[in-house]
Amino acid sequence: MPRKPALPRKLYAKPPLVEVFCEFFFENAQGQEWDWFVIPRLYSRLKKRFPTRKHIRSVGVQLRMEPSRGVEHVERLGPPTPRHQFFSEDGKSLVQVGENLLVVNQLPPYYGWGKFEPLVTECFEVYCKLAKPLRVARSALHYIDKVDVPKPEFRLEDYFNLYPILPGSDPVTNLAMAFELRGAGEGDIMAAAFRQHSSANPEGTSFLLQFDYVATKPMEPSLEIVGKWLETAHEFTSRYFRGTITEECEKLFHQGD
Repeated sequence: MPRKPALPRKLYAKPPLVEVFCEFFFENAQGQEWDWFVIPRLYSRLKKRFPTRKHIRSVGVQLRMEPSRGVEHVERLGPPTPRHQFFSEDGKSLVQVGENLLVVNQLPPYYGWGKFEPLVTECFEVYCKLAKPLRVARSALHYIDKVDVPKPEFRLEDYFNLYPILPGSDPVTNLAMAFELRGAGEGDIMAAAFRQHSSANPEGTSFLLQFDYVATKPMEPSLEIVGKWLETAHEFTSRYFRGTITEECEKLFHQGD
């Protein structure tokens, strides 16, 4: 299947992003145990950019494959497992590291993919050099966006191209939709969720859109391979997000030059 051309980058004065984060689950070679000394070594390499270090205990996660659907099911099971967090000086960017786990998060303000992607690849490269994993067992790119429509009542189709078709003309309340579709690469899937979000503003209505692009097939821990996957995941997710909103909705973000 020919690859679609990349979408032109769009910059918004008020991006709708709530959070974007990328996570990698690694697998070691048989007989190779996780080395906890990776964490202080990683911190020493990244502390100029992420000077604040915290230690938390998160709930254990077990991943299981559903062969009939070709997607992974995530259950939060098991005892708490340690996770270390390295925060940027402003607290808006962070790196999370645990046993065979690397997560890179960005909170608002979001300065665009051109700045987030190099951060992810830098952390990935440093992690792999120190931990020397056998493969990337699973990777995922997550986007969470919040759209605030400054009206208590409106037609969904004026702002979104994604909405339920229901009999009757009564307004829809407490909207929630979720679905999965095949991604751009072999074994990739994208899970999407669109739901109404409770807002403290009685004069407006808020919606959350979440896109989770997941690689269910393992990859070599190669910066070139993972970098191409990241770009594919970003382009696919961006294209779908842009396709779910109308021009009227896009005006809410005050598109910049």
